[in-house]
Amino acid sequence: MSTPSQTVKPELVGGTRDLLPAEALAQNTVIARVRKVYESFGFVPLETPCLERWDVLTGGAPDFNKSLFRTTIVRGSEDAGIDAEELGSSDSTLRFDLTVPLARVVSAYPTLPRPFKRYQIGRVFRGERPQAGRFREFTQFDFDIVGSRSILADVEVIQVMYAAMRALGVEDFVIRFNTRKVLNGLADLVGCTNAKELLRIIDKLDKKGFDGVAEALRRQPVNEFDDAALAFSDAQVDRVLGFLKLQGADTQTTLAGLKDLFVGTTSEAAVEGIKELTTIVEMLKALGIPQANWSVDLSVARGLDYYNGPVFETSLTDMPELGSVLSGGRFDGLMDRFVPGSNIAGVGASVGIDRMVIGLQKLGLLPSVNSVTQVLVTVFAEELRTVSLVLASELRDKGAKTEIYFGEDRTLRAQLAYATKQGIPYVVIAGPEEIEKGTVQLKDMSARKQEVLTRDACADTIMAKLNS
Repeated sequence: MSTPSQTVKPELVGGTRDLLPAEALAQNTVIARVRKVYESFGFVPLETPCLERWDVLTGGAPDFNKSLFRTTIVRGSEDAGIDAEELGSSDSTLRFDLTVPLARVVSAYPTLPRPFKRYQIGRVFRGERPQAGRFREFTQFDFDIVGSRSILADVEVIQVMYAAMRALGVEDFVIRFNTRKVLNGLADLVGCTNAKELLRIIDKLDKKGFDGVAEALRRQPVNEFDDAALAFSDAQVDRVLGFLKLQGADTQTTLAGLKDLFVGTTSEAAVEGIKELTTIVEMLKALGIPQANWSVDLSVARGLDYYNGPVFETSLTDMPELGSVLSGGRFDGLMDRFVPGSNIAGVGASVGIDRMVIGLQKLGLLPSVNSVTQVLVTVFAEELRTVSLVLASELRDKGAKTEIYFGEDRTLRAQLAYATKQGIPYVVIAGPEEIEKGTVQLKDMSARKQEVLTRDACADTIMAKLNS
């Protein structure tokens, strides 16, 4: 191996992070629990590449406003088979979510069943400014129902969200939901032609408050190209704030207030949206999902443009500053960019794994472990290595996750210290005296108790303890 010409600092790219064993194990715990919930509702796995074509992800929209990572192929020593035109090309892009790739798959494989219920876990990439709990590379765990316009699908999404949060041991959380149809109706009601910007401002209510929203709505353009400035009048601002303040009441009062607000209007979208919210509320009550864990929140809009029906956000009651940890919505027609006029229905949500893990750890709901090992088998001398190796193999055959000690310091103290640091609950001590007698010592690290067992009884005793 050649000597490097200079020392390279082992630094990360901004907005990314390493997951050391403790963090990776915590993430695996969350994924395993959520996957079990998804599969209990009949969702099946799907995998797609991290790389997608630029036009696939953006839909060719000239005003696409997500900050993405475009990729290029750089000439190297193994590029003999690469087309010259492909070198330096930036047509491929790192995916920013898992929903658009799902739309591509559904469009590319028309024989998939309808409805198609899939889940997918994967890394996604966004070139946004890194913040607390927000990274440029992060993991999403999606579930979606494609091919159904039934309100039952929207309700099931909320069911799955509730079940996932409960499976993670969370009791204090709120699934807030709204529908883009009501928000689009509001834009019509106040005479706003830039509904996208209105929704973006409304979605910031939890961060900016009513005064901040009012200020953003009133903002005047700084120049002739400032299309984002809505320049609302006081009357328009008052109407938007009155709409948002409806959510402070109980659900029934909120729905009644919506009906009164839009009475006499010609907005079919608003009428349909109010009907959707009413039906969802009725079904959630029928399912017995506690009302402490869900609410109609008229400020929920979601940032992605492809949502066009009910939208959902889940927040931890004790950590509102963390933001949404499980969110999504309905995206009917997203497949139109691939199959024009197909208008295929879709709805789903996604767990932000990184943010969820951070929240659960701060709430003390995830165990802090550094290892999956359940049993450590000691090694004291060269002539005893084979005995320890066989003993560890016997324990694995019985179902115990077992490792043998590889450290250079073979004192008992060092080996017990290693087990303590790694959080290994049991240590099998097989020294010269034990081997001569055909026994082992089993040490329970948490109880700090030790017992002498025959070699034959060792594995069964450990498994009984692990399964108790």
